[in-house]
Amino acid sequence: MFLTPLFLIAAAVGASVPLFLHLMQNRRKVTMTFPTLRFLKLAEKRSSSKVRLENLLLWLLRTLIMGLIGMAFAMPMLRKSAFAWSGEAPRDVAIVIDASASMGYRKSDKTVWDQALEAAAAVIEGLSEKDRVCIYLARQQPEAVVVEPIADKKEVLTRLKNLTLASTTSQIGPALEEAVKALKKSDENREMEIHILTDNQAVPWQAMSADPASSGKSPFADLNKLTVFVSMLGVEAPDNTAPASIAIQPTRLRKGVEAKVATTFSRTGPNSETTAVFTVDGKEVGRRAVKTSTTAPETAEFRIPPLDQGLHAAKIETPDDNLPEDNAIHFILNVEKSMPVLVVGEKNDTLFVETALRTALGGPQAIVTVTPDALASQSLQNHACIILCNALPLSGQAINALETYVRAGGFLVVFPGMKASPNDYKSLPFLPAFPGAMEQVPPTKAKKSLSWDKAMHPLIRPLREGSASPSVSLRRSAAISKVEPGAEVLVSMNTQEPFLIEKPYGNGKVLLFAVSADRSTSDFPLSPFYLPILVQCADYSSPQSAPYIEGTGTVILNELFPGMSEAPKITGPDGKNIPVRANAADGRTVFVAENMFLPGVYKITSGSGENSQFDLAVNTPRGESNLAPVTAPEITSRLGEVNLKIATDLPMLRTQMEESRVGRTFGEQILWLVLVLAVIEFWYANSLSRRGAMGREKLELDFSGHIKKPGAA
Repeated sequence: MFLTPLFLIAAAVGASVPLFLHLMQNRRKVTMTFPTLRFLKLAEKRSSSKVRLENLLLWLLRTLIMGLIGMAFAMPMLRKSAFAWSGEAPRDVAIVIDASASMGYRKSDKTVWDQALEAAAAVIEGLSEKDRVCIYLARQQPEAVVVEPIADKKEVLTRLKNLTLASTTSQIGPALEEAVKALKKSDENREMEIHILTDNQAVPWQAMSADPASSGKSPFADLNKLTVFVSMLGVEAPDNTAPASIAIQPTRLRKGVEAKVATTFSRTGPNSETTAVFTVDGKEVGRRAVKTSTTAPETAEFRIPPLDQGLHAAKIETPDDNLPEDNAIHFILNVEKSMPVLVVGEKNDTLFVETALRTALGGPQAIVTVTPDALASQSLQNHACIILCNALPLSGQAINALETYVRAGGFLVVFPGMKASPNDYKSLPFLPAFPGAMEQVPPTKAKKSLSWDKAMHPLIRPLREGSASPSVSLRRSAAISKVEPGAEVLVSMNTQEPFLIEKPYGNGKVLLFAVSADRSTSDFPLSPFYLPILVQCADYSSPQSAPYIEGTGTVILNELFPGMSEAPKITGPDGKNIPVRANAADGRTVFVAENMFLPGVYKITSGSGENSQFDLAVNTPRGESNLAPVTAPEITSRLGEVNLKIATDLPMLRTQMEESRVGRTFGEQILWLVLVLAVIEFWYANSLSRRGAMGREKLELDFSGHIKKPGAA
């Protein structure tokens, strides 16, 4: 087939020109008798056959050149489609656009997102009236812009123009699956295209199988006549620095008490140096020069000054770069009044704990001591931490209250004792382990060295700094044969026996020691390790809310704020209200907020009074800062066996679409052939001309009228 078939007429006319000239050259001549030249007729007869053949070849060569020139301008096409001889087939096109935060990377005067929308518009505008198109966004969860292929290009372009980039992560795989489902509903006789428009980031591809053929999960199974276009529109060598994570120590902040926040930084590109600025409530409180590296993330520590009670918006920010969406990490500092620690046990069992905590926390108001029988009557949520000192057995009401407290985010520390039986421990299902009976330790095995199994754990890290591992002398020890699933040993004895175990439970945590809080089982209360670990337990107690979340489409507010009982009012960082819907789940009301993508602090108010404010910090997903590129072979392996075309810019995509939809032109190749033939024609024509001239010069007659041989005397 030809793109411009009218040029074939020009080719025919051009091919006739050499024929016309040839006929003119060989027009009929008038014959005259010239006796003196009769001997020349003999020479003419001998060479006429050769001359006619040479002229014929020259004519054919010139005709071929003129015909090929016209054919080249007619742009012949070569198609592999089954519809090559019946005209262009209608097609269904699915466009999958990566809508993750990394698409906001600035490339020249535009973002990669802008270029992706331009490419999508080019794909749509290049469709015929019979073609149909649908659009899906690849985000944390696939989002349908046009669910099923439609032919209304104007409507699709309108929806495309209204799309906005969100500060979220993305997965290509689920969005691709939705696109395939839409195409499978198409007529079998239609050709199909899938366009994946993304940057060069490897993160969106990582969840896809590296070898779909081996798992039998090819995303394009049962799709025929399919071409997949992948447009990698990002930069080849991205450059980006961003704060990656924070760690607040202690996790529970108290009014008027200093704290600190450690921040790690991620880096894509060569090693660099930047400046990080720490602000609280809009005021700068710290600034650090940070050397960043791709191989070894740098950590900078900032001092949190003493703050008043309440919620404080904090931010650590790096200078503006090509990806501004991840330059800041927002978080909430929840500063509480000095919440007391609740110590449960008889007077002899709690003496050492009370003395140590009052010394460290200051004043009797920091400690509330009750007997095990009075535990059920306490308002547990008003305490930062609860410490059980040989307090078992407990009533069923007290156990239920403890479970509710821990599940809602409370922090429970359990010291075993001589009063409790193994069954008493089993009545607490949230324990990290279930000790057996207190066993006598022989004097020869009494001395135990303690080791930090989790040296970087926020509870243990401050204890090990600047000091050697302590030791204890045991008299009795609770036999712990098994650690429960989800629990981990933080400190162990040199015999590999657990000494301190932690287990998350709901939104809270539970700590279990292997010895009692008094001197009845060991000399642990006299150890230099005793006071710091109790203080750390009070400081490490679980915060009331997370310092931040990453941008997401759905937020279940009750999971973040267990104390929320009324439908909240939410105002985003841009001042706009965020809609909240109430759902019934498991006999309770769940409040759900959607599309909380915009980074910053969201003001959340539920009810009235002192505990009605639930501010929430939202950040761009930290994984979006990792701009490590994906390679073409990796994409090929993840997509499996398919007619795949990979482009790096819009012009390349246009060329690939033209070749796929219409066919591949070879007019340029024909012009190169014309050039070669023209050179041959020039040489051949000149060769014939020179030979003719030489023949005429050498043809002579002698005095008798005979042809004389060249060179004869």
